[in-house]
Amino acid sequence: MPELALAQPAIPEEPQQTPRRADIWKRNEKLVYLTNFLHMTLYTMCFGGIFDIFLYHLSQEQQDIFADAISVGANASPPIFEVNTYSNFELTFAIRPSRQASYPPTSNCSTVYTCATSILHVTDGSGNGDCCKVGNRIPFAYFANGTSAVMLYITLHIPLTSQTPPHVSTYLRIAMDAVGQNETLDRRSYDQLQHCSAPKELPLHEWTNIKLKASAYGNSKGKIEHSDGGMVMFINDEKVCEVPGTVYHTLPSRQNARLFLGSLQSPPMRSHDLHLPAEAEIKDVKYGKPASNLFVGLANSAQGILSILIMYPIGWIGDKTNRYHLLRGNVLVAVLSGAAMLAAVYSLSLPLLFTGICIFTWYQQTISSTIYACLADNVIGERRTRAGVNYKTFSALAMSFGPAIQLVVVLWGPTEDSWTMSTFELLLLPGWLILPLIVLSVSLMVPVGKELSSIPNTDDAQDCPHSPIRKRISEAWLEQCVLGSLKRRFVVPLLVNVFFIATLLANGMTVRYFSLYFTQVLRFSPAQLCILNAVCRLFIAGFAQLGKPLSVLLGRCNLAVVLHIGSAIATLGIYGGGFFKPSVLVACACYLLRFACLHARDPVLYSITMDCVPQSQRSRWAALNSLRTLSFSASAVLGGFLADRHGYEYSFNVTIVSLLACTVIMLPAVLWFPKQEGTNYEESVGQAMQEDALISERRAVGEVQSAPSRPL
Repeated sequence: MPELALAQPAIPEEPQQTPRRADIWKRNEKLVYLTNFLHMTLYTMCFGGIFDIFLYHLSQEQQDIFADAISVGANASPPIFEVNTYSNFELTFAIRPSRQASYPPTSNCSTVYTCATSILHVTDGSGNGDCCKVGNRIPFAYFANGTSAVMLYITLHIPLTSQTPPHVSTYLRIAMDAVGQNETLDRRSYDQLQHCSAPKELPLHEWTNIKLKASAYGNSKGKIEHSDGGMVMFINDEKVCEVPGTVYHTLPSRQNARLFLGSLQSPPMRSHDLHLPAEAEIKDVKYGKPASNLFVGLANSAQGILSILIMYPIGWIGDKTNRYHLLRGNVLVAVLSGAAMLAAVYSLSLPLLFTGICIFTWYQQTISSTIYACLADNVIGERRTRAGVNYKTFSALAMSFGPAIQLVVVLWGPTEDSWTMSTFELLLLPGWLILPLIVLSVSLMVPVGKELSSIPNTDDAQDCPHSPIRKRISEAWLEQCVLGSLKRRFVVPLLVNVFFIATLLANGMTVRYFSLYFTQVLRFSPAQLCILNAVCRLFIAGFAQLGKPLSVLLGRCNLAVVLHIGSAIATLGIYGGGFFKPSVLVACACYLLRFACLHARDPVLYSITMDCVPQSQRSRWAALNSLRTLSFSASAVLGGFLADRHGYEYSFNVTIVSLLACTVIMLPAVLWFPKQEGTNYEESVGQAMQEDALISERRAVGEVQSAPSRPL
């Protein structure tokens, strides 16, 4: 009784302290979710898929020659435009033929081979006419003469003669100079070597989109067949012809070349153009370099490589200092990054752009790794899988909220639903207004942990409540050596994170190019892409809720492997892999499923890592998990190189094969971290020890009974 009386005063204190700590843990957990939501909204708006498309367009150094329709024809006087040409270029325009022009019966155009009608002609003016010195046609687009004549020439190579009717069709042709060409050729010989023709006439009174592209093979995106490069023509995004072997990558650039609509004009040309102008309207003329996926990859790889370099130092700093103070100071880094990016987008300055990217990478890596550790500080071990799922759910909601805001800007803002620089400015820059809310959120967090404050974290607290349903992982089980002298608590998280990083390497080759695939191949507008991304992230948020029940049913390592393989199969469904051609609806559905599988997998890997490693090392291990947000952009440069050279589908194929190969890394973890996860290890050990003791006792009794009697 006296002992009970002495113990009584201690009883009321713990109920008073425990709710206070529990309230702080719960509040901090909610603030972690809020901070992550705000941060991911900012990240999605400022550095998401729209940013990749911005980089893609920025790489073109595009010159917008004119946008509104200009008439070309016998009674028109179109202006002359100056343009700086490139060795590799893309020239795009839209044309609406009004009628088929014709030469007068007395014309000698058949004799001099000039019965075509001129549409658009870029020349440096160095020659004495429209042909055939280098620089005269860089390039020249025209309608060929009469339907019957041109088809005889194209199919049977029957020469055009003076008896050929000088009627002009709307068969579109292109011609392009090449370094080393024979400048003494006449027009007929030149055209036989250096032109290509559309297979059918352009429709009258309808707008048709034309793209002329000259490039080396390495930047052909799989559209140029010859290894020397070439000139290709696309009509309404479909390749129709190619001028092979012209070695365009050696064609020198020209400053202040001239772009003529219709016939060449004299002056400034020194001789009269014998071609009549075509009867048509032309609009949206743009000239620039071929857009570079490699440039997109380089910008993203700058993030990825820098993340690798600073990943461990930031994790170490988070473990050795007050990680909550580190979060607050980190917002100042975001402010510097925002200032640089605002200036870069408005000025199109590459130095400012890469400066902003590098500064933001420090901020991104710090907040991602530190906030993971803060979440683990405030969530008991039994709830960490659920907390990881919640974390990813809020990330997905944020990455849906960002595109939803951008969609509102596109539909109701002062910009059109097209990929222009003004559209990029309005979509990329408003996200930085979220920074003050992030400052407020991280400022409200209360530091926990016996080394940081008087309030312990959930692992320090001895009376922290534990789930009666799920048992804690046995420390003795984690301390077992499973690979030589290496313990399970080190080997399993090491395998999990090597697998994690390997899959990010594989996914990094393509994840930054899905937006470009949907816009450049499937021709999505800004509004359509925003809708796709918003719906995708909502789907992820719902799908992520399956993580907890599935992990209980299958085991966490088993579930991670299943979701990983599912993401690889879904990636194949986006483009078909050459086995089939998916519809836009199927491609979008597979896009949703791919990201859903990956986002459901990552919290599982995170919870395995946090449950295995000592709490004193959580920040440095969490730094590895934080790479997910950057999608390990270090491999994006390889994906950009493959996409430029062979097309998006080829880089997607490489990714799928790499993902399937990564599965091998995870298989040992499946064996060493099975479904039961060592929760019944101590009980099993206790039972085994009891059984051993019982057996020993029985043996001892048996030996006594069987021993021979001795005389007293």
